[in-house]
Amino acid sequence: MVISAPSGGGKTVVRSGLLKLDKRFAFSVTCTTRARRPGEVDGRDYYFVTPERFAALRKQGMLLEWAVVHGNYYGTPVRSVMSVLAEGRIPVMTIDVKGARSVKKIFPGAVTVFLLPPDLKTMVQRLRGRGEAPENVAVRLRTARSEIKVASSFDYLVINDKLRETVREVAAIADLETRKTGRNLDKVRAFGTQLSKKKFR
Repeated sequence: MVISAPSGGGKTVVRSGLLKLDKRFAFSVTCTTRARRPGEVDGRDYYFVTPERFAALRKQGMLLEWAVVHGNYYGTPVRSVMSVLAEGRIPVMTIDVKGARSVKKIFPGAVTVFLLPPDLKTMVQRLRGRGEAPENVAVRLRTARSEIKVASSFDYLVINDKLRETVREVAAIADLETRKTGRNLDKVRAFGTQLSKKKFR
């Protein structure tokens, strides 16, 4: 599951809520060259790497996707996603819209969710509330203009107003997706095999 949003959309807090709510999900940790924010932990929130290390990972083909966002590099290590899939769990990726597009190309079955704050005022309040400098707020608002334009390419849209409700909505999307026939053809075939072997009088 790929969750994208403009800055202030709340993708990080929604992801955290999702992991607490449902054990099926596991966070696919991304790496970044940006500086840590207060309270962030390396290996839990992000893998914080130098630009040189990031370039090496990219050159070695060890990133599933990568992008430059607000002047910093972000990327998803392939091993981070594959280790979650190997556990039979659902990787949750919180990445920008370009990264979401890249993941969808490699994993067509990935489910993409676009989060929106309820209104612009809330978005600005959230940005300021996490300590963004005025000039950074302006940059992120400009970036949001282009991000909004591609929202229609996502599978689902969720308005992130009340956190608890938003988290439950995203979890419900996963429930819906796991019930799609295309994801359960093995069960259909197994039942068909049973029917073909059954002798009816």
